[in-house]
This record gives sequence, structure tokens and C-alpha cells, in this order.
Amino acid sequence: MTSPDTPSPKRRRGRPSHEEGAAIALIRSAALREFARAGFAGVSIADIAAAAGVAKPLIHYHFESKDALWEAAISEGFEALQRELAAFRVTLGAGAGPETLRMLAHQLVRYGARYPELTRIVIQESGDGGERWQWLLQTYLLPAYRLAELAIEGFRAVSAQPQAVPTAAHVIPLMLGMMNFPFLETQVIREAFGVEVQSEGYLREQGEVLFRVMRALV
Repeated sequence: MTSPDTPSPKRRRGRPSHEEGAAIALIRSAALREFARAGFAGVSIADIAAAAGVAKPLIHYHFESKDALWEAAISEGFEALQRELAAFRVTLGAGAGPETLRMLAHQLVRYGARYPELTRIVIQESGDGGERWQWLLQTYLLPAYRLAELAIEGFRAVSAQPQAVPTAAHVIPLMLGMMNFPFLETQVIREAFGVEVQSEGYLREQGEVLFRVMRALV
């Protein structure tokens, strides 16, 4: 994906210093929020610099283009999800029981709470259906779905009634809704039920609800 925002200065080789690493993390976090808020086309490098509280040239120094910054901004969150799903599959392969499923349910809910911007960006890009969507689909979404599908197949293999276990095409959308939707509708849920979805109590209870649903299904 190449469509530079503006030319950038030559970068130094090697690992970034601690201060540079902190600046990059700050820029990526601000970029994630801004892209989720206004979409790729609705955000400029200047907007992201203002949101991050850094000078615009610093962003050009670390990122070759707006496309490169978009990819960097969303990669951290999706890679964290891939690691959690892969670790769960390994644990499941070792013969873990219901507590492993409970652990996964709580991790998924907390993941959704930590990265609500990613869901907004997926919705935006799926509607556009362009090059960024294809990159997102092939790089992160399909691999994550496949990992989740393999986990469900693992439960099916040890189930006393494997034919009763719904297919991944039904289970995965349900899981995604329960782990993501509350954190996309925080204000509506607050007004409707008087609860804060980012509170520790809500996160614990939502994790338990997801666990009970997943256990009933798989």
C-alpha cells in the first residue's frame, strides 16, 4: 500500500531508543483513535500530530506515509488478538477443561474493551472494500477467524455430542458481538442501564456471561 502523505526524511537504522519508542507508541495510539473517529480519508497527519501532542515532522520521520501509519496503528491490537487465540489453542491441545474456556472468555472481553477502535475501523474499511480492506482481511481477519475455528473444532473433537456443537460460522459472530458491541455503544448502554461498560465489575460479569454462552455452545 503506497500513497505517501508527504515525503519523509531519511530514517536512522537500528532499534529506536526508549524515548523514540515512547514517541512511536504515542503516535500509533493517537492515530488509532483518529482513524476510528473519522476514517482514513477524514484524518490528516496534522490531525494525528495534534491528537498525539507531537510535531508533524516527527510523524514523517517515523512513518513513510499515512498508509504506513494506518497499518502500524492497527497492527498492535490485531497481533495481540492473534497471540491470545494461538496461546488458547495450544492450551486446549494440552487437554485443558472449562477453566481454559473461562479464561479465554474473559480475555476476549477485555480485548474488546481495550481496542474498540479496531472494530470501528473494520466496519469502515469493509464498507469501502478497497486495498486497505483487502490487506486487513488477508493479514489479520481471516487468520484470526481460522484460529478461532480451529479452537471450536478442538471442542467438537472432545464433545460427547459433536453434532450438537454449532459451526464456527455461527459461534464466531456471536463471540465477536459479545466481546465488542458493548464497547461500541458505551453511551447508549450507560443511558439505558446506568452502567459503565469499562468498569471492572462490568468487565468481569461480561466475561462470565460470554463464558456461559460459549460453554453452552461448545
